[in-house]
Amino acid sequence: MKGYKMILHDFIYKWDGKRTSKEKPIAWWPGSYRVRIVKLEMEDTGLSYLIPFAVILKNTSTPATMDISLRNYIHNFAQKLSKEYNLNIAKTLWIELEDTIRVAMLKPDRKLAHETLYSISWRPIRPNELKMIEPYIMDM
Repeated sequence: MKGYKMILHDFIYKWDGKRTSKEKPIAWWPGSYRVRIVKLEMEDTGLSYLIPFAVILKNTSTPATMDISLRNYIHNFAQKLSKEYNLNIAKTLWIELEDTIRVAMLKPDRKLAHETLYSISWRPIRPNELKMIEPYIMDM
């Protein structure tokens, strides 16, 4: 569709909290999130966005078994998704839907061996960001 933003991926991402490879798990506790990756820029406008992608996250864990929030583990999740879906962490809007909609700010802090460490802060979503993602959060 011309002039419309695009949902690139829409899936449930689950992890068991165990290390199964050389990579550390998202978190050391099991969890599950609905993930929607959206391309924000429209191809027919000729404009290039500074942040061309949004990753919208919503916790789908059942409280009795897996009540983990990505609030403290967003850097691990962002690294894993960025690697799997070819996203640039710095050029992606990381949004978590909870009681309030918050945006994660991930800034590379330093490198330790082969791993980048991030300073993380959360802020409320801005009105213009909310307007851009509103069509994609209605059914989440």
